[in-house]
Amino acid sequence: MLTEIYVLIVLMLSSFLHTVTGFGFVIITAPLLALALEAKETVMLVVTTSFIVMLFILRAAKKEGSFKAIFPLIGAAVVGAIPGAYIVTVISNDGLKLFIGIVLLLATVVMWKDYSLHTKHQKVVVTIVGIISGFLATTTGVSGPPVILYYLNAKAEENKAVFRGNLTRYFLLLNIASIIISCASGTFQIGKLWLHTLLAIPALYIGFYLGERLFHRLNAEIFKKISLVMVLLSSIAVIGSVLANHLH
Repeated sequence: MLTEIYVLIVLMLSSFLHTVTGFGFVIITAPLLALALEAKETVMLVVTTSFIVMLFILRAAKKEGSFKAIFPLIGAAVVGAIPGAYIVTVISNDGLKLFIGIVLLLATVVMWKDYSLHTKHQKVVVTIVGIISGFLATTTGVSGPPVILYYLNAKAEENKAVFRGNLTRYFLLLNIASIIISCASGTFQIGKLWLHTLLAIPALYIGFYLGERLFHRLNAEIFKKISLVMVLLSSIAVIGSVLANHLH
């Protein structure tokens, strides 16, 4: 029962922060859930609950952004998601947890520093970013950092509402692709997660509702920094738990 309550609190908080900032649901949810659930269960629950949150936000942001803007990224992401789904079938639980922790740790550092990468070969960059994002989606559930960094570096979305709208569309389509590919590879077993997913819907909606009410009032940059600190600490905790298991 304590595990279920913990999972619901994490999902509600992540939904709230994602709605306010336009991103962050997965990078907060993944390490915090990995502390209480098996790594493969974490990945699948992150994918399903992220899909639900994106549906909530898309309904509110249907006039912001467009699917056309994210199609090149989605095409590349699907290519990257296929080998990622295979990796999950052969990697150990601790190995996957360690990978999730390291990916999130690196993503936190990069996003905190606001690194910039300037290139004239935009199509090549889009392809690389999409493939990496898709690979991370099916292995860790954490598909956001490469795409967020791409948009921030491209300076394509000065309007935060359009930025949120495009990211929401991207994550929604990628979640659908990830679920289909994971089902085909046999790694998506919703039978084990149906209770968590069902109970998560009210918690996700509460977080979304509160976030939507405060979206235009709060300083998203402050929430971004708070979120990244949480990710940093939880990533270190995930990595520490894996190392502790192997030291005993």
